Amino acid sequence: MKTVDATQLKNRLGEVLKQAALGPVAVERHGRVVAYLVPPAAGKAHAGKTRTGRPGPRWNRRNEERVVELCARGDYRPSRWLRAGDPEVLAGVAAMLASQEGFDRTRMLALAEQLRPGMSTPVGFGRWLARSPVQAARFLPMLEARMRDPELRSP
Repeated sequence: MKTVDATQLKNRLGEVLKQAALGPVAVERHGRVVAYLVPPAAGKAHAGKTRTGRPGPRWNRRNEERVVELCARGDYRPSRWLRAGDPEVLAGVAAMLASQEGFDRTRMLALAEQLRPGMSTPVGFGRWLARSPVQAARFLPMLEARMRDPELRSP
């Protein structure tokens, strides 16, 4: 876990928030931890129903198209993935793509771990598969078609 002091937080808020989007950051004041900054994923349940029975984030066509575009471009930047939707859903997509031809397995698994720690493990990915709104039988052919698109290759 990363640690910053309160002055550093005040002076470099943007940088610290970027770190906190990827994992917990402890905030120290006078040598003692006084707070933690955690990514939104750590504070709420995600796919399917939450523990309170309310529905979690939805996976709709817009989300699907955004993620297909991101994957087709081969963009491995966590900041882009975090803006594309729910981190747990996207971490599962990254882990799923690690086994697909044309994707760098090591980088995809590292991305999955940055988005949601534990997603690259068999247990974490198995849980994701059990409750994921992403339908691999639909998503993967869409991605393959998009990757064959000649417009994508233009600079």
